[in-house]
Amino acid sequence: MREIHKILAIGYSVRHIVCSGRRAGYEMYAADAFGDVDTRSCAKSYFPLDALQLQAHLEYLKERIREMDGVIIASGFERADFGFLNEEEMKKIVGNAPRKMKAISNKTWLSSRLDDLGIPHPLTYTGREIAAEEEKAKHFHYPVVAKPACGGGGTANFFCKSEEELLRWANHLPEFLYQEYIRGKNASVSLIATKKEAISVSVNEQLIGLDSLCASGPFVYCGNISPFVTPFSALMCEIAEELMNELGLIGSNGVDFVCTDDAPSVIEVNPRFQGSLDTLELSTGLNLIDAHVKAVRGTLPERAETKRYAAKAITFAKEEGIVIEDFDKERGIVDIPEKGRILKLGEPIATGIGVGKSRERAFAEAMKRVASIQAGVRYR
Repeated sequence: MREIHKILAIGYSVRHIVCSGRRAGYEMYAADAFGDVDTRSCAKSYFPLDALQLQAHLEYLKERIREMDGVIIASGFERADFGFLNEEEMKKIVGNAPRKMKAISNKTWLSSRLDDLGIPHPLTYTGREIAAEEEKAKHFHYPVVAKPACGGGGTANFFCKSEEELLRWANHLPEFLYQEYIRGKNASVSLIATKKEAISVSVNEQLIGLDSLCASGPFVYCGNISPFVTPFSALMCEIAEELMNELGLIGSNGVDFVCTDDAPSVIEVNPRFQGSLDTLELSTGLNLIDAHVKAVRGTLPERAETKRYAAKAITFAKEEGIVIEDFDKERGIVDIPEKGRILKLGEPIATGIGVGKSRERAFAEAMKRVASIQAGVRYR
């Protein structure tokens, strides 16, 4: 088995992966759509990707991939076509195979698989199914969440507040999923898996659609707090580990839940690194990139113990603006844009990090960083 030293991370944003890998001693290379200051400083080399032409830009990395020992596929590329790689180059992918990632990131396929496994999840139909059999619209309690069958971040999700509205959107967007809306706490379980076994390493609270972070919609991912203390933690870990084994996933993966007062419900499975990497590592001391590489090779880490609370809060542009400060001078800010960067409405600016002995202290510290970030933007 060849040594893995030089790793290329490919994704929409890979700062968390590249910086973690560097801390673990790997020689990291980055290809993403942001090119944040800290991504570039942690990477041996950086390759920009056009967010509007990710697939086209992906293929120009083929020569770079040949120079690497390993490739990590991150968020935004779960359904990318890696068919331009030959068999030997495909073996360099450290983690789930592209075909596996593509299948599991399809929420239509996953909903059917969860049904087969008897795992609780929201009632889900495709728009095509509803348009063909309108009686299905009567099975829901309203509102209903509309979301793309593939993709993450929650930016394209919206509510259908009535049966009439659902039927209209189902005909207009037949490829979307229409899912029962469950009111509760958003959470995730982060796991590490080999081909034989999976272990949960953290239960995380998810921050979704927060006005205080200028999120552009009610489902936009805004960060995490680790750990998430809930009566359902053990049950969520049990369900998540079962899913890893049933789906045949390896390395770092995550399962998203919504917890009501009565039970947790699976929302989706992420067959790649999650945004909770930052808070998981700060909370437990585990290096997730190193654990991922070793798990893919067959070795699991010891179960991580929580040492403190950690929070990450992603703040967004509340209107068009420009970055006027050098955020890299302040501790606790990551995903750092260059001074002078032009921001569009709803675009992520940077991320505030906080740690503490309690959830409240960690989150308050992260929000102090958010205030500094927002003060460093001049809006038009």
